[in-house]
Amino acid sequence: MTRSVRRWQALPAAAVALTMVMAGCSDADDDSSGDTAADLSLLGEVNAATGAPIEIAFPTTGASAAAYTHETEVANATVKYINEYLGGINGHPITLTVCEDALQAAKARECANKAVGSKAVAVVGGTPSSPDTTAAVTSPAGLAFFTTNGGSDKSMTLPNTYVLSNTPGGLVGLPAAMTKEAGAKKAALITIDAPIATGSIKALGPLAFGNAGVEMDLVAVPPGTADMTPQIQAALDGGAGFFQVLGDESFCVAAFRAMRTLGADQPVLTVNNCATTKVAEQVPGGLEGIKVQIGDDLSPDAADTKLFKAVLSKYGAEGKEDGASAFRSLVAFQRALSGMQGDVTRKSIIDRLNAQPEPAEIPISAGLKFQCGSKPVVVAPNICTGGVLVGTAGKDGTFSDIKPYEVAELLTPPSQ
Repeated sequence: MTRSVRRWQALPAAAVALTMVMAGCSDADDDSSGDTAADLSLLGEVNAATGAPIEIAFPTTGASAAAYTHETEVANATVKYINEYLGGINGHPITLTVCEDALQAAKARECANKAVGSKAVAVVGGTPSSPDTTAAVTSPAGLAFFTTNGGSDKSMTLPNTYVLSNTPGGLVGLPAAMTKEAGAKKAALITIDAPIATGSIKALGPLAFGNAGVEMDLVAVPPGTADMTPQIQAALDGGAGFFQVLGDESFCVAAFRAMRTLGADQPVLTVNNCATTKVAEQVPGGLEGIKVQIGDDLSPDAADTKLFKAVLSKYGAEGKEDGASAFRSLVAFQRALSGMQGDVTRKSIIDRLNAQPEPAEIPISAGLKFQCGSKPVVVAPNICTGGVLVGTAGKDGTFSDIKPYEVAELLTPPSQ
């Protein structure tokens, strides 16, 4: 490994910022899943697993945590579906062992140590609170850690760790690609002024925007700024032809209002917590046409959404779509191992994930595919996909036209 590669691989240490800024990547809170009754026929034909059970550890925040989503209920429902309809893991039914960390790193470490000391053949996480803590324990123990969302350097680079979401791609690769696509020469990244957010962009932005052949203007705005007109005007004066807005709801409202006040008609990209009915109601003219980076596709007409709802309905977790990350990770894990030969052990799982032979679809992700071991994102080799999901907001803040967007090549150092 060259010094250049090591240097770039260290940069995702700040990439966790996007997950924190977005306040959760799932779209389950936008009511896009609708109220249509579940169609249980979508579960398909029964194909029950009959082999010896295998144990999988599942870390989650737990119901006592303020930020809890219904991951445990969704995980249990998903395992029942996998065991009854998908043949388990190559004929072996899954026994799920849930460990709650209550958003505490010490408890996350305890959960990881329990998994290492147990009979678990892998750790599978939806949106774990401390993925780096988990990876630091499972990696040297030779226990696979397969998760929807990673953290920073450890979960992005340590061996035996596999991440479905392309966080660096969403943070800087996507705005760079969309700036180029729009025919603009420069993008203004309107970002809350906090090191955990701005540090990520400073570290990875020059690579992505340089590869795209466009310029980047990082505009860090202090938290609580009610009027962003001066910052937006300065960005316009500096030649911004594209905007990305990263922050919480109130931050995004202030940014969007300033754009409306100044008549800015440049294309805009934001994150899904800024594309809600609540935000739209506070912005003159709403959010029509704003592009939105999202974590999953729960559009009511999507086939995966209908299957997901059927699983929840069948196994007593109806209405708990906010735990979608558990469904995504567990079904993706089953797909990654489908067709694997021989015994299902810790080693055989790692061997398989390191050489997953074919791409597979990430569930509830608009057809976005993953292939662990392929290292599509050079700066974060544990990420299993080069793409991110993008939708288009309507006036009322709901969004549609969700599709994958490939950005991996923009995160490849020039020497690679």
